[in-house]
Amino acid sequence: MADDATDALEVLGNEIRMATLRELAEADGPLSFTELRERVGVRDTGKFNYHLTKLCSYFVRETDGGYELGHAGSRVIAAGDVDAAATAGDGGSPPPDDACPVCGDDDCEKYFHVHLRPSWL
Repeated sequence: MADDATDALEVLGNEIRMATLRELAEADGPLSFTELRERVGVRDTGKFNYHLTKLCSYFVRETDGGYELGHAGSRVIAAGDVDAAATAGDGGSPPPDDACPVCGDDDCEKYFHVHLRPSWL
């Protein structure tokens, strides 16, 4: 399990991937590959596909409507949003209607428990 967590955190160590998470967080709904690539500002589709595929292993999910943040991706954005965390006064927890897909708890404060399990397992 420690290797899974390490692998997941290594995925976040790239500016294109972090920019992709931020763009998905700001979107009003799922974004198509092209919309997302253009918002992130990457011209090379192969390069962007490589980075998006890495994110889809842990933090992003593909839906019929395009790409959107997964639960772990939302937690990463919430953890990094210092202004929202200070305003909310709750450490950046997600809204109550965002139940944890692992434990089902509305108030799950674990940013990274088994959320980091690769999507193919």
